Amino acid sequence: MADRLAGPARVPVTVRAYGTRYLRITVRRHDDGRFTWLRTPGPDHPGSGPLPGAAVRALLDRAGHHPGGAGLVLGRPEPPAPRPEPDAPDAPDGTDPPDPPDPSSGVLYDVPAPFSAAVLLQSGEEAARNAVADALRAAGRTLRRLHRERPPLPEPPPPHRGLARLRSWTAGEPRPGDAARLRDGVRARLGPRLWTRLADWSHATAPLASRTLLHGAPSLGWLVPTPWCGGAVLLTGEEVTVGEPAGDLGWLLGELAELRGAAARGLGGAARHRPGDFTEPARALLEGYLGPGPHPALPEGTARHATLRLATHMHDYAAYVGWHDDLTAYADLLAEFLDAHGEPALHW
Repeated sequence: MADRLAGPARVPVTVRAYGTRYLRITVRRHDDGRFTWLRTPGPDHPGSGPLPGAAVRALLDRAGHHPGGAGLVLGRPEPPAPRPEPDAPDAPDGTDPPDPPDPSSGVLYDVPAPFSAAVLLQSGEEAARNAVADALRAAGRTLRRLHRERPPLPEPPPPHRGLARLRSWTAGEPRPGDAARLRDGVRARLGPRLWTRLADWSHATAPLASRTLLHGAPSLGWLVPTPWCGGAVLLTGEEVTVGEPAGDLGWLLGELAELRGAAARGLGGAARHRPGDFTEPARALLEGYLGPGPHPALPEGTARHATLRLATHMHDYAAYVGWHDDLTAYADLLAEFLDAHGEPALHW
């Protein structure tokens, strides 16, 4: 009787959809109150490798289950939708109409909330900033726990994808969109000394000599504060790699330092913020990663990775979104970071 009265399940409601030519994200709310985030490759995405195998997933799951940390939500493959049948009439010249594009498969995440830390931080509200700081503190604890894992992996994860894009760009290889225009402008702004430093730093991270397991691309966009659920979750899986621990910590610090620099220059969405708005979130991240009280030294290379994160974000915007005049001001910020060996990203 209950089955006959229940009726069909309702179609999930799309509450947010956004992205670039590299990646598209669709957030859906299901009728049982949960949310799913579907990440699908955009038209300029080179294609992702396989998600981590069982051994790495077990390590990620263990790192994400401890008091005070951010839970690690692992993505699972989302099969492509059925290929639609062509219904267009034959072309006037008698040829068959072109086949519709193959639907892209994606990675699906079960997430307890619809908004990332990046969205909450953009609101400018103090309560949202506090929630983001709490989430970053929890993420710092989880990354520290993850970095203790040095497992014997049967097959090492792929190299860092973001840095691979940056190495290709600094080497002069063809890149999508307006990446070549940005490269010409940044190279002229930096001059030979700082451009060489940027290229050398991006290549210095290429060898996978370390067996430290890394998230690969922790960011405000992957971090979901869930204060009503008691913490935060960090999406993971697609970018997992191995390397030096500074890779993850520097990636997040670099994002916060970029936002602070953009706020000081009145650039983009950061223009509505004060530079000091990012101080507490950054301090919370450092406290979570390093522990309370007098902090030990940051992992070697943190400043370098923070700088590389800024450069990678600039490349990705030009390549997968398009040109914006603000990129000229970002080149000044990158020059400031490089000239100071990345130190501006470490001082909060």
